[in-house]
Amino acid sequence: MPRKFQGAGYAPNYSISVEQASDAVHDAEVALLDALKRAYPLGTTVRVVHPRGSFMGEVDGWDHHGTQVAVRNFRSGKTNKWWAAHVELISGRVGE
Repeated sequence: MPRKFQGAGYAPNYSISVEQASDAVHDAEVALLDALKRAYPLGTTVRVVHPRGSFMGEVDGWDHHGTQVAVRNFRSGKTNKWWAAHVELISGRVGE
């Protein structure tokens, strides 16, 4: 794969290993986002379990930087991000 930072304005002997590691991180983030989307499809009914109890809601989005699922609370209508480990699938197919 051609290096992104070759050419004018970049150091001729920059660290290719750092760029390769950056590419690996990017690929891992893409894979994580895909896994979140497969496991928690938009609109799926879920139960969020947290230290003060639980509530029902639906999946409204994802954040792969924190492995979080955005859930809209059915009762309050508010959307917040929750760690995926605290989000239980209630309807739809079971996540992978």
